[in-house]
Amino acid sequence: MHLNAKGVFVCAHCGTNRLPETADRGGIRILGPSDSSRRCALCQAPFLGGLIDDYPVEYCDKCHGILLNREDFAELVRRRRASAETASVIPAPTNAAELRRKIKCPKCGLQMTTDWYYGPGNVVMDRCTSCDLVWLDHGELKQIIDAPGIDRGSHDVI
Repeated sequence: MHLNAKGVFVCAHCGTNRLPETADRGGIRILGPSDSSRRCALCQAPFLGGLIDDYPVEYCDKCHGILLNREDFAELVRRRRASAETASVIPAPTNAAELRRKIKCPKCGLQMTTDWYYGPGNVVMDRCTSCDLVWLDHGELKQIIDAPGIDRGSHDVI
């Protein structure tokens, strides 16, 4: 296993991902088991319900992925980048193979669209155009928040 740029151990033989045991939850406050019967798009573990700031999310405690509404995601990113007080971080290069990934929406079962996130952070993200949901892998939200840009640290949070 080797540690990739996102802080995830990847098996060179089978491609399995495993997070270090000390991995944090990225600022997610866990509220308990999810109210839905949905399961993680990557590892099929049941979701936990949680909050990032005031935005509801479904969180996978196994692979640390996050499922949230697209509008909440956009507002969360805007607010977190505007209130950022730490130095920005140049994002690690993304493996273009991530663009070929095919995952199904945990809500409707349709294939999610996998594409570049066209904001800061050099992230490949998955979204369901039918349900208006966004799937973020472990560390991707932090990578977006920490990426350089003129909006970062602007304190324009309303």
